[in-house]
Amino acid sequence: MWGMYMTGMDLTVQSALSLTHHDYSHLQIYQDIFANFPDGIVTIDRHGHIIDYNHQFLHMLNYDESDLYRRQIDQFVAQDYRQEIKDYFDNVLTGHTINHYTKFLHQTGFELPVKVTSTPVIQNQHVIGFYTIVHDLIETERHLQEISDIKEKLISTQTVADIGSWEINVDTYGVYWSDQIYKIYDREEWKEEPLDLGKIYNMTHPDDHDQLKNAFDSALIHGTSFQMDYKIVTKQNDVRILHARADGIFDDNNKLTRLVGIVQDVTKLRDMEVSLEANQDRLQKIYDSLDMIVCSFNLDNKRLDYVSKGIERMINVKREHVYRDDFNWASFIHPADLKKFSLNRRRVLRGDKVKHDYRIISRNSQIKWVEEQAIPIFDENGKVTQVDGILVDFTDRKLYEQQMEFIANHDHLTGLKNRRNFEQFIQKLILNHKRQPFWIIYLDLDNFKSINDSLGHDIGDKVLVMSSTKIENIVEDRGISARLNGDEFIIAINKLHQGETIDDIASRLKESLQRKMMIDEYQLQVTSSIGISRYPDHGSSLNELLNNADRAVYFVKDTGKNAWQIYEYSVDQEVYNDFQLEQELNFTIENDQLELYLQPIIEGSHSNIRLAEALVRWKHPVHGYIPPNVFIPIAERSGFIHQIDHFVLQKTCETIQQWREKYNIKLSVTNNVSPKRFLRQSFKSNVVETLKHFQINANHIIFEITETTLIHDPDIVTKTIEEFRKIGIRFALDDFGTGYSSIAHLSLFNIDFLKIDRQFIQNIHENQRNQAILKGIINFTNELEIPIIAEGIETKHELEYLKQLNCHYFQGYYFAKPSNLTIFQKLLKQTFTV
Repeated sequence: MWGMYMTGMDLTVQSALSLTHHDYSHLQIYQDIFANFPDGIVTIDRHGHIIDYNHQFLHMLNYDESDLYRRQIDQFVAQDYRQEIKDYFDNVLTGHTINHYTKFLHQTGFELPVKVTSTPVIQNQHVIGFYTIVHDLIETERHLQEISDIKEKLISTQTVADIGSWEINVDTYGVYWSDQIYKIYDREEWKEEPLDLGKIYNMTHPDDHDQLKNAFDSALIHGTSFQMDYKIVTKQNDVRILHARADGIFDDNNKLTRLVGIVQDVTKLRDMEVSLEANQDRLQKIYDSLDMIVCSFNLDNKRLDYVSKGIERMINVKREHVYRDDFNWASFIHPADLKKFSLNRRRVLRGDKVKHDYRIISRNSQIKWVEEQAIPIFDENGKVTQVDGILVDFTDRKLYEQQMEFIANHDHLTGLKNRRNFEQFIQKLILNHKRQPFWIIYLDLDNFKSINDSLGHDIGDKVLVMSSTKIENIVEDRGISARLNGDEFIIAINKLHQGETIDDIASRLKESLQRKMMIDEYQLQVTSSIGISRYPDHGSSLNELLNNADRAVYFVKDTGKNAWQIYEYSVDQEVYNDFQLEQELNFTIENDQLELYLQPIIEGSHSNIRLAEALVRWKHPVHGYIPPNVFIPIAERSGFIHQIDHFVLQKTCETIQQWREKYNIKLSVTNNVSPKRFLRQSFKSNVVETLKHFQINANHIIFEITETTLIHDPDIVTKTIEEFRKIGIRFALDDFGTGYSSIAHLSLFNIDFLKIDRQFIQNIHENQRNQAILKGIINFTNELEIPIIAEGIETKHELEYLKQLNCHYFQGYYFAKPSNLTIFQKLLKQTFTV
């Protein structure tokens, strides 16, 4: 190899080194050494060029031969060390063999730590180059680092654990301590002094001095191992508790040569043990004072190792009896919960933590709810050897939870299921029974609102309770019933009795509910509108079934109430028509489809019209005029009644203004005001703004309100009436005599007119009962000086009879039907004979 490399040298280098053939022969001796040397060898000329190298040098740096030849040696030295290596080679060129530590660049860029030894090549007393041996230090550094790491870990471990190691030479009694023992003894200054046992004994607490000395004496003579706690007194007079352990080390001849051992500062540990023992005493006292059982059961001997005094309060048995062999906790478990208790106990024995509740029966026969948390304890082999438990009497909480669960799932007033509970029941029916049919009954009490408004919420609530009882008595085990809201109930029937039909159930519900009931001093009767849908024919979800049953109810109400209807498409069509009307109704004002109509009210002392009632008509572009009894209920349900009332008031004021300015006609007009609008906070400001806009005197407006309005909130209604009266608006009480307490309202509210309902006037000559009622009403109100307006007069006979009773105002088809403004304007020119 050497010869090959040298033959490849150029003449310039060969001449520079002045090597002869004799020299080649001489170097051949070293060829094998050069090639197989374990370290890298490189030959460098005095200018720093690489002339030759062995395979180990290539392998060390992972370069190819072409990468090295004739390259500057410093190009293979790490950047930070290049100037240093040049200085080093300059020293070699002075003729000295020098060792140096530096870093070469591996082909991957890694900086390889190496030791280089360079020897100059001298010819004719001139240094013409040098040989350099490169020793890889990476393994050496790794071993040193491992040793350093082990040492650091040992020191760290001793520091964290507060443990130090020591050694005593038996022949010289010389003592060695690790750094941590100096810290434990708080004697860092002893590191600079020889150690002996005397110093250790001097720091030992008098209570433990002799015991420690005897232990060391025995160990040093016989090699006896020992471990013990002893106390020392530091230079700050602090007392520390140390734990020492010692073992003898013997040579091959079984001669004791050394004692080795450890010392640990256990001051905090011993303090904690003392504190723990005290805490255990305190805990036992606490456990005994708690209203619960704390216990520990030993599985090896099948006995209780500990049980707190709470067991006496829980099962009424003395604690000492519980420790007897014949005590059996399972004998106190409620029979209905014993199976569940046994299953959970087996889970604990398998190693599971279990928290469960069950009932127990105490010695004095009280049933209590117990919540038990059982915790398995394992030995070193993973076997359950003990079960610790905490048992709490939560009877009161359980009863409260049951009460809360009832409240969450039942209607607070009637005790029936609530909607949430009902929905869960239906979902289970649909999920568990797939396509098995069942029925949904939607039930609405027809005249409940009138009773509730007239007689008050207390009476109304009692009506709901009695009605729900009637419903429950019919439903029984056929399904469940629930109160939806207000006076609406829903029923699910999934188990008809033998021979029954859903019509039978509906008929019995209707008949039962309409039977009169005595509540306080009132004999009351309610009827019901019942809609029925069937799963899956009328819907696959509760919402669909309820909606279709509700549509059937809607149909019943529209066709006279107090009946039942099973959902059909034709029913749905009726509901759809109403829905369509409701949608179109919302655009009637902006599409100019509403018209103001007026009907004259004739005063007995005048022959011309001075008073009229404002009414509204809907001229539908497709269906023509739609009667008020069709669209007004829809408007009340949808809330559009507010806009209609406002439209009528605006058109009324506009008409009064125009006729006053053009024709000098002075006309007062009654306006019907719905209860919802009358009680609205913005109603008064809207009225005042409208009167101001049209410059109308308020005494030209009379508001017609029903008894339903009066009973909503008497205090607010009274206040609102008085506020309107102050600005000049008058009031007429409409449909007088149809409510539960009409006469009482006259003493509570300041009313300017009474309108007698047409049901008392029709066929008056044939109905003596109505004649008596009319006479009584008119005589009574005349005494109160409240004018009467009789509405619905259709015949001359009815007019004459009312005149005889001294009625003041008359209204009805006998004089004129409600008419549009053009026709009514012509009526104003006529005279009427009363």
